[in-house]
Amino acid sequence: MGKLIFIRHGETEKNLNDNLHAVNDPEILNAIGRDQMKKTAIEVKTLLSSKIYTSKEQRAIESAQILSGELGIPIEKIEGVQERNWGVFTGKPWNEVKTVLDPLSLDERYEYIPPEGESWRVFESRLVAAIKKIVKHNKDKTIIVVTHGGAIRALMPYLLGVSREESFKYDPDNASLTVFDFENGKFTKILVNNTSHLS
Repeated sequence: MGKLIFIRHGETEKNLNDNLHAVNDPEILNAIGRDQMKKTAIEVKTLLSSKIYTSKEQRAIESAQILSGELGIPIEKIEGVQERNWGVFTGKPWNEVKTVLDPLSLDERYEYIPPEGESWRVFESRLVAAIKKIVKHNKDKTIIVVTHGGAIRALMPYLLGVSREESFKYDPDNASLTVFDFENGKFTKILVNNTSHLS
């Protein structure tokens, strides 16, 4: 049996302001974010992970580098686990996006494409493809995936085998741990959005 450890990147200034990051955003972690990742590394050390996969966004790469330095395991940047591309909403507060999304039905929201962005459907599809690839190449291994809050939220229905709307129940915190065992294409929940190591 393998283990997938999803870690949301550490805190950034845009997270504090609840603003949406751009694709290929150059923003790095703030001091709190760097401290969060050091604490997270200590927490996961006993799990004996063999590799870290990371989103290609700078805030995720920096988080993965802190983990790698503490754990002494390699990093691989992987396509597909980056945050959703919100197009014209980039840099704007989440509340501005909500005013557009809230009137939509679940199906409409799933298909909605922000101008110059990507739909929830496309976002979910690339995330699931990336996770299937990771699992396929790491049978019976413990793997860390450094990614984003929206990515973990969007993956939860797939991992839990529940309906799409269940994703709204999840809002992963910076440097949180969400852990699943995996075997034969099945996932078993161990932890969701655990931040006890940060207190």
